[in-house]
Order: sequence, then structure tokens, then C-alpha cells
Amino acid sequence: MPKLIDKLARERAVGEAAWRVVVRDGIARLSVRNVAAEAGIAAGSLRYLFPTQEALRAYVLDLVRQNVADRISRRPQQASTRQTVEDYFAQLLPIDAERRVEMEVFLSVGVLALTDPVLRPAYERAHRDLHDGCHSILALLATDPDYAALDADAETGRTHALVDGLALHLIRQPPDRSTTWATRELARHLDSLRSD
Repeated sequence: MPKLIDKLARERAVGEAAWRVVVRDGIARLSVRNVAAEAGIAAGSLRYLFPTQEALRAYVLDLVRQNVADRISRRPQQASTRQTVEDYFAQLLPIDAERRVEMEVFLSVGVLALTDPVLRPAYERAHRDLHDGCHSILALLATDPDYAALDADAETGRTHALVDGLALHLIRQPPDRSTTWATRELARHLDSLRSD
């Protein structure tokens, strides 16, 4: 088991080095050589973990997906179901430096998945997980008496689209601009789902 843990830790370290390369230098510079240099390891060691550049790119996408899932699972319950739900959805938005890096990487590498059949499964898995996550969070919201009439199945697509749209607008704005407008829009959307 320690060997597996060590390998997972090394993969994560390489994945995070790849993120830094993408954010700092752009997707065109995401190569085995550049990532190995950023991670402080030999290119041969990196190739042992990720035999191809496509495998590295797929892992980079998967690491974003895993980070988001881990972050949500660690969030404490809030005072109300509504507050908990709002907090969970906020974890999907690039409203701080960590989440902005994740989104920049996801968008940069995700664009390649549109024409790369090796990357496409990782991209589609992340998209499906986000959709399913929106559904699960909305199902939790429906347990709140104020949201008893909420149909999570019917509202998942709209909520997923809203989250995607907010994320895209946030990533396009300058990093030093306030992100509170996005959390306000998220709150307004959740208000609109309240039962009459």
C-alpha cells in the first residue's frame, strides 16, 4: 500500500506542476519536458507515471474533477440546508485563487478534448460528474421544507448551465475583480426554486 500511496502522491505533484505550466505559460507549453522541469524530476520519471502526453493531459483534467469532489466532501454542514447547498454550489465556481486555477486548467485542457479522442473520456467524465453533482445538491435542497415542490430532475439542466455560465464569466474577468456578483446570482437562482 505505501508504494501505491507514494505513486498517487507523485502523480498529484506532477499534475499540480502541469497546472502551473498551463496557467503560467499556456496550453501550448504543456509538454512532458516542461512539466518534468516544473516538477523537478527527470523526463524519464515523468514518462514512467504518464507514458504519453495524452495520458498526462487526461490526468490533469481528472485531477481538477477529483479536487472539486474532494473539496465539496470536506465542507461542513451549514446552519440550514439552503446555506449548505449554496456553499456546495459555490465550490464549483472560480471565486478564489485555487478554484480559478482549476477552472483555467479545465478550460485550457478541455478545449483539446473536443478534437482529441484520448482526452474526450476524461472531459466527458468531468462534465457528467458536474451534472450529477448538480442533481445531488438539488436533491438535498428538496429536503428543505421551503423547497418541498422542487423537482431536482427538472431543474438540474438549468442549474448546471447556470453554474457553467457563471464559471465562464468569472474566468474571463480580471483576477482582482470582485466575484460577489456571481454568488449573488447563484443565490437568486436558488431563491427562484423555492416553493410558493
